[in-house]
Order: sequence, then C-alpha cells, then structure tokens
Amino acid sequence: MIIYLYDMRLQDENKKEAIFDATIKLVNEVGFAAASVAKIAKEANVSPATIYIYFRNKEDLLISIFLEINKKKTSASMEGFDGSSPLKESFRKFWYLSFKFISQNEDLLQYHDQFLSSPYSELVDVTQSVDGFQPFLSALESGAAEKIIKKVDFSLLKAFVFLPLGTLANTRTSGNFKMTHQNIETAIEMAWDAIRLERNEFLP
Repeated sequence: MIIYLYDMRLQDENKKEAIFDATIKLVNEVGFAAASVAKIAKEANVSPATIYIYFRNKEDLLISIFLEINKKKTSASMEGFDGSSPLKESFRKFWYLSFKFISQNEDLLQYHDQFLSSPYSELVDVTQSVDGFQPFLSALESGAAEKIIKKVDFSLLKAFVFLPLGTLANTRTSGNFKMTHQNIETAIEMAWDAIRLERNEFLP
C-alpha cells in the first residue's frame, strides 16, 4: 500500500512550478498518455518521488494544472470588471484582456484545450470553469433583458464572440493575423456587432 506524503512535507514552490511547466511542455509535445511521471520528473529536473510531495498521482497533477490554468485565465479576463459600467465598455475590456492572455500564453491554452478533449475532462466539473466569468455572463443576460444585445442561447453567443476570440489570439489557428491595435479594435467591433440588437429589431 502506498502512503502519499504530499501534504506532510515541506513544499518548494519553485519545484512545484517546474513540475507544472514540465508537464505542460510534455503534454503539448507528446500527449497525456505518453507524458509519464518519470518523464515529467526528468524534464523538471526532480526525482519522481518529489512529484508525490505535491500530488497524489499523475491524474491529480493533470487536473490541478487544468484548474490552475482556468484560474489564471479567469483572473486575467475579469481584471477590474465593473458590473455597473456600460455593457459595451465591459464587453470591450473583457474581449481585449482575454485576447491578451491567450496570445501571451498559448502553451497554457494548448494544454487546456487538450484536457477538455481528453478522458480526464470527465473527472472534473468543467462547468465550474465558467463560474469565475459569471459576473460578465450576468451582464450579458442583463443586456439581453434590456434589449441591448440579442436574447439568444448562450451557445450562439459563444459561437460568435468567444470562439473567434480564441481563434484570432492563437497563432496556431489565426494564420497571418497580426496583433495590431487596429486589428484588435476591428475584431472587437465585429464581435459586438454580431450580438448587439439594432434599433429596428425592437419593432414587432
């Protein structure tokens, strides 16, 4: 019987970060199955036993990284969010901050997307990943009720706002798109135009 001591020993945050970085790098290169604890330990320059100081097993490590990425993404996108601001202003800020985070952390998002497509995603409640975004989602709901934006299923909003955002911010999917101020402003306006309610739509 193996007794895990991950919560009983002195932990070194630098080593933990090295383990995180090594895991993300290996998973992005070879996939979840091939990224063994032994390979992760070698990449992080620690012993395999060291990993068990911080995590119960490989599964716990992989899930912990996914949740940490969600936390970072939420924190970056929701920075300074003010629910009392005009919806378009909040939308613009959220879109820009999300774009900035994704474009500067493509390795994290690659891991995140692979996780969601893997069997490991069944071990976590992925709906919780949007909990941190709830103030923004609530603002969108209020905007729909106030007839500022279209009142449609969230899946449609996601298709016209969030998916293009992720595509443009990631060099693996954006092609020759350049992150210039003008291009970003144009993309934000197009995303807003896709969901805003035009005045003639108020008419029966």
